[in-house]
Amino acid sequence: MQQDEFERLLAWLDQDRDRAGEKYETIRRGLIEMCRCRGCWEPEEVADETITRVAGKVKDVAPTYMGDPARYFYGFAKNVLREYHRRTSRPVPVNPIGPADDSEQLHMCLDQCMELLEPEHRELVLEYFNKDKKPGIDHRKSLGQRFKLKPEALRIRIYRIKKTLQPCIDECLSRT
Repeated sequence: MQQDEFERLLAWLDQDRDRAGEKYETIRRGLIEMCRCRGCWEPEEVADETITRVAGKVKDVAPTYMGDPARYFYGFAKNVLREYHRRTSRPVPVNPIGPADDSEQLHMCLDQCMELLEPEHRELVLEYFNKDKKPGIDHRKSLGQRFKLKPEALRIRIYRIKKTLQPCIDECLSRT
């Protein structure tokens, strides 16, 4: 990003440079969280790419844009995320678990990828798929209460975590 683009971006966010800097940081943190929640393994890079692209468009957009500039960033980030997912998507193998001797490798990869998760997400996944506990409505209900999630929110959270784990596991298995 060029210095003049950055200056225009800050001026668009707020006339007071300090408040503009605070808004910039708030938007960046929000973009990073948005990317992370949508299965991005490189949320900082995608957020920075979004900001760089928006900064390049501020000259044309700012004079006519109505409303909070943060909304423009988030709308733009959706497209950058689509590009990211298109670029990083890999076909899922038909049988991700190969012969019995590959299961040790699978477990090693799963352990490595689980370490990349936030502690709360790791704990949630481990509890959700705990084989010692009886699967079913009661188990999910108690998990939902423990993690302060409604049943649908719990299912969505597990789905998203699994969606972020799968590419990591596939990548790890392809390296071995």
